[in-house]
Amino acid sequence: MYAIKQIDPTDWQNVSTLAQFYADLATNPYCTNDKGFSHIRTKSHAIKHAYIQPNHPEIIKWLVFDIDDPQALFAFHDNDLPPPQVIIKNPENGHAHYAYRLTKPVDKWRKASTKPVEYLASVQKALRLALGADKGYSGNLIKNPCHNLHEVYITGAKPSYTLAELTEYLELEPYQQQEPANDEGYGRNVNVFNHVRHQAYPMAQDHSYKELERILTVIAEAYNQRFDIPLFPNELKHIVRSIARYCTRKDFTASHKAFSELQRARVTKRWGDNTDKQKQAQIWASEGVKIGVIAERLGVSRRTLERWGLRKKKK
Repeated sequence: MYAIKQIDPTDWQNVSTLAQFYADLATNPYCTNDKGFSHIRTKSHAIKHAYIQPNHPEIIKWLVFDIDDPQALFAFHDNDLPPPQVIIKNPENGHAHYAYRLTKPVDKWRKASTKPVEYLASVQKALRLALGADKGYSGNLIKNPCHNLHEVYITGAKPSYTLAELTEYLELEPYQQQEPANDEGYGRNVNVFNHVRHQAYPMAQDHSYKELERILTVIAEAYNQRFDIPLFPNELKHIVRSIARYCTRKDFTASHKAFSELQRARVTKRWGDNTDKQKQAQIWASEGVKIGVIAERLGVSRRTLERWGLRKKKK
């Protein structure tokens, strides 16, 4: 049985959960006392503000939700869900922010992979639906649990959850990319990342890091405007920089050449000499396979296929 306990937020250094929250903050998080405007400060200064950025732009350690319900304090219990580590309540209307700490933080972009963030986005969406939380809440700023403007509660929950542990309580659906305006939460990050990176790869070898960063920033900013709730500029900046770093450090020419050599070796192992290749080429051609595809499958040139009697069909 979990015991919700209200604590004094000004004594946060002596509350292990809140001390951990502070330790997890970025070195220079966004913060504000006015929701209409935020600024970047050192975390020792930012912790004195009423609202604060809970996560680093590239690393997610806390899943946060906004529950606009007078009985928000008990939303997890009423919906048979695991309790958050921290609940920050508005004393005037009962609305609250829930903060769940992740055992293994999710690195969003530095490894240039979308799978961890897609899993995170699926868990976030399912937990938001189960809690009845606000889908429009971006999670960029949270009611600061170390500020006396709010009522702060700890629940006695374990220090953190893995995504798999949270999934046990949820009806999880695989991540599906949405139309930009309808996307939400970390799905927006995945959406921007995929859109920008696919445009970056073809131009990677022709631009320096700085040039590519400038070009991709324009692309990302234009795409970001398609969301009902756009990402923060610093989120876009980290997505663009991650893609630019990956593209300018990776030798795509070498990787394509290595892939071609691998394909050629596989074909040679499978088909042996050219007689077998010619026979297979004729079979594929009779089935309507395009000459370019046949050439790629067999690891030979189009000219070789033409010598074997295959011709590109005239339109």
